[in-house]
Amino acid sequence: MNRTELQDQLIQQMLDDMDLKTMTQLCYDYLDEGYAKYSDEELITEVSEYYPELLEDTEPVYPTEVTELA
Repeated sequence: MNRTELQDQLIQQMLDDMDLKTMTQLCYDYLDEGYAKYSDEELITEVSEYYPELLEDTEPVYPTEVTELA
């Protein structure tokens, strides 16, 4: 067995052993890590392509703006 086959079997076994909650969390973490690398423009472009409804009736996002909690 070569490394690729062993790695594939390990991944398959790990996925088989995961419950849905764990798998969902893993997927969320993976996506969150990826989108964290996007600029604001890239993120807005991605959202507008796939889920434009998320941008409807929302206030603009200003990442450098600091708001105080009362």
